[in-house]
Amino acid sequence: MSSARSGQRALAPLDPMGEIVYPLLDRLPVALILLDESGEALFYNCAMRGKLPQASFGTSLRSILPDYHAALSGDLRTPRTVQVTRQVGALTLHESLSLSRTPSGICLTVSDQTELVEREAAHAQSARLASLGFLLAGVCHEVANPLSAIHSMVQILQSKRGVSHDTLDKGLANIASNIGRVLAITRQLGDFSRVGTERPGPVSVDESMEEAVSLLRHSRWGTTVSVEYAGMAEARVLARSGQLQQVIFNILLNAAQAMQGTGSIQASVNLDAARRVTLMLCDNGPGIAPENLGRVFEPFFTTKSGGEGTGLGLAISFEIINELGGTMRAGNGPAGGACFSIELPPYRER
Repeated sequence: MSSARSGQRALAPLDPMGEIVYPLLDRLPVALILLDESGEALFYNCAMRGKLPQASFGTSLRSILPDYHAALSGDLRTPRTVQVTRQVGALTLHESLSLSRTPSGICLTVSDQTELVEREAAHAQSARLASLGFLLAGVCHEVANPLSAIHSMVQILQSKRGVSHDTLDKGLANIASNIGRVLAITRQLGDFSRVGTERPGPVSVDESMEEAVSLLRHSRWGTTVSVEYAGMAEARVLARSGQLQQVIFNILLNAAQAMQGTGSIQASVNLDAARRVTLMLCDNGPGIAPENLGRVFEPFFTTKSGGEGTGLGLAISFEIINELGGTMRAGNGPAGGACFSIELPPYRER
């Protein structure tokens, strides 16, 4: 087999056994490339050539496979596994890069994870839709109420002649309020049911808290609420982007509303001996009534008046934490005020 056909440079002095080993590597179903210490490509097998027909051996990894070189941050000396997502034409490929040392240099294997990622995304979608199906019984009732109010108001306004500006303004305000409630319900359900092919990755609890507090500051109730957080830089969990932030924001917003826009929230994160992440969020508001403790995560259950809430925020948060393999609990602190605890498995490097 010629070097051009096998995708290799001259074997000697690289490996005296090369003429035996290389043909075996060439037949492996896993895409593989061998590099020297400087990142120069010495050999790539048939699976790699089929994957990247435009590649040419005898040049650096940076020029042959720039996406892989960037994913490895140019560091080829540290054995590890990293995930990379790249676009090839109209296709989005998800791949796992494994870097290892060999007596002859460096070995990089590439495993195509696209089908697995898409299957995981489909499973997550199915799980979310199953949870969403559980909510639908309440959706019909919750949406029917404001729609009935809108219908009745329209009939009243249509039945009157010479309606005063004051009566018209009140009627339109009533209609707008009920439409807003319907839109809020559909928006939250839509956000929860949607999931992309983005792969779960390491998510910093500290960063998620910072983003959630920033969102709280832009809400009607959160501008003057004090939030004190004792963070921990090493606290990371495996999640998709925005999931933990959404959960934390829902808890913060509920606390701010319960305290009528004043008061304080104390939050902290800790790691136990198994490095399992525990996030605590406690406020100094009125707390949760004992008769309501068992219903806090129930879809459409709310104690808020005047259409302030849909009763979906905590229910959706509970489902997200469950999806991430964690647990979420609600209770009251020793000095009063509501307390929420979230336990999640830690992100572990492969």
